[in-house]
Amino acid sequence: MTVKVELVSIVIPTLNEAGNILEAVTTIHEGLTYPNEIIVVDGNSTDGTQEIVKGTKFCRLIIEPRRGYGRALKTGMEHAKGSIIIMVDGDGTYEVKHIGRMLDKMIQEKADLVLASRMYDPNKAMGFFNFVGNKIITFCFDFLYSQYLSDTQSGFRAISHEAINNVRLVEGDMAFATEMLIKFKKKDYKMVEIKSTYKTRKYGKPKLQKFKSTIEIFTTMVKGLVNK
Repeated sequence: MTVKVELVSIVIPTLNEAGNILEAVTTIHEGLTYPNEIIVVDGNSTDGTQEIVKGTKFCRLIIEPRRGYGRALKTGMEHAKGSIIIMVDGDGTYEVKHIGRMLDKMIQEKADLVLASRMYDPNKAMGFFNFVGNKIITFCFDFLYSQYLSDTQSGFRAISHEAINNVRLVEGDMAFATEMLIKFKKKDYKMVEIKSTYKTRKYGKPKLQKFKSTIEIFTTMVKGLVNK
């Protein structure tokens, strides 16, 4: 992991986030001191999200017609130019002001991946069932892969571009985040966390399909054990 950061690429997947995206990208643009590019990968929104992103003049918009959280992120990462990639949702729930802290942690620890853990958030905006489900998934991952993380399902991460290019990620939806950790663990890449906060969504509805995603995540963990 290089300690020199010439450019940071922020990759944001969106689908009908017109009520949230402007605040998210503006906060990043105005607050991040590292040189950066903001890439919004949109899954054919119909609520004006694309027009809002184009209107900022400082975001790069990529249209990804194939649906899927992981697919959108992979598309954005393929277009990213920075040595470090930040992945974060466009729904305004993650504290994007903490990007600088994540980058500082990555440099200090010479880490390949930094997760923003929501498990220490006193407000517990995640909700009880999501919190418990996350705890169960994280416990299983840590146990199966001898890792010590507190929030494996965090979608707010700083990732070495060199490292992400060195693993083959095939999951197209929510299991993408877990697959990334599995592949990084197998490569002995260093993964660390920072404490972060989580906010309640202001506008729109969550896209998470809990049952479907949970099955896919556990299936991905099992496949990771079988495929050495």
